[in-house]
Amino acid sequence: MPLRSLISALCFLGAIIPGGLQYATFSYNTTKFLHLIMDSDSGTLYLGATNFLFQMTADLVMEEAVPTGPSLDSKDCLPPVTKQDCPQAQETDNYNKLLLINSLEKELIVCGSVWQGICEKRNLGFINHVIFQPWTPGDTQYVAANDPNISTVGLVGYSKDNVPLLFVGRGYTSRGVGGSIPPVTTRNLRAHPGEAPGSDSHSIFSYEETAKLAVGRLSEYNHHFIKTFTHGSSVYFLFYRRDLKSLSREYRTYISRICLDDSHYYSYVELPLLCRSKEKTYSLLQAAYVAQPGGEGELGVAQGDVLFAAFSAWHASSGKLSEESALCIYTMDQVNRLATQTRDLCYTKDGRLDEVTEVAYIEYDVNSDCARLSAKEIRGEIINHAQRKAVH
Repeated sequence: MPLRSLISALCFLGAIIPGGLQYATFSYNTTKFLHLIMDSDSGTLYLGATNFLFQMTADLVMEEAVPTGPSLDSKDCLPPVTKQDCPQAQETDNYNKLLLINSLEKELIVCGSVWQGICEKRNLGFINHVIFQPWTPGDTQYVAANDPNISTVGLVGYSKDNVPLLFVGRGYTSRGVGGSIPPVTTRNLRAHPGEAPGSDSHSIFSYEETAKLAVGRLSEYNHHFIKTFTHGSSVYFLFYRRDLKSLSREYRTYISRICLDDSHYYSYVELPLLCRSKEKTYSLLQAAYVAQPGGEGELGVAQGDVLFAAFSAWHASSGKLSEESALCIYTMDQVNRLATQTRDLCYTKDGRLDEVTEVAYIEYDVNSDCARLSAKEIRGEIINHAQRKAVH
């Protein structure tokens, strides 16, 4: 759907807000706010920003403001960063990259862009109290992208044994440790049994003994992550990356699925997401949300959870996004059905629907049975109030 259609819909919604209605607001100097999360048990809000972390009531009354930067840092140096060991280091803004809640253990997970993207645990009720931060991180303990312009997404999930795990998707960074960190990882949030507690733990935030997506030629694929979420017993990642199997090597959008309890990524599968009208293809995902549509069949889809995804078109000639966008919908039943079919074909029929037709294949130039990509596309329906178009 063209951008003008989206704008008109938004304007229509804005017109029904009663005049004179007052809303609580919060601002803090010129600080840029980046992430907001709420503790569902207490209603407390946490706000991750550039160089600050805030704790607020549900009415936006500030309870705590904790500075998190600027910090002495260089993308070319490993923490702890000192002028003696890293002469090029300078005071650097710390951009909040991840802000998550481990409700099981009452912890706030905070990851920033400085110090190669390390994370820390803070007390939910008193965010000034740092419970854990790796002082000398191991190679597998670096989590977020060390660049404010490179995306990082994550969530806290719980295994069937109620063990908290951190699932992370991060884009490629050329400087620092980024070139060696897999794009998708599962990380520990607890220290290994028998490991001495404290800042010397090398298991917390590590993916060494959990799982990772092994990818060759990271810089060529160049993943850009948009969102991650859980649905049922699986974790999903939404991202776009280069399609290295096509002649054009253009960016395409994908959705991947992993079982929550999969410690080897044997269940990992990717599916291309297609959002297209008769006239144009919208290839780059910009935002997404899973919800149940209101009304009965208003969107022309079956009842159940639906993935709403906003896309932009890409101008290959200029190398830039166009001003046109579209909102496509996909039923989660459709996503799961194709993901399961693809996984089963990979393991039982060598990725072939029949003796000739290949519908799934190994991606990322790795010799692995875990990374399978379907040749089938999940096609969405573009939402247009004037005329709904089913994409064929």
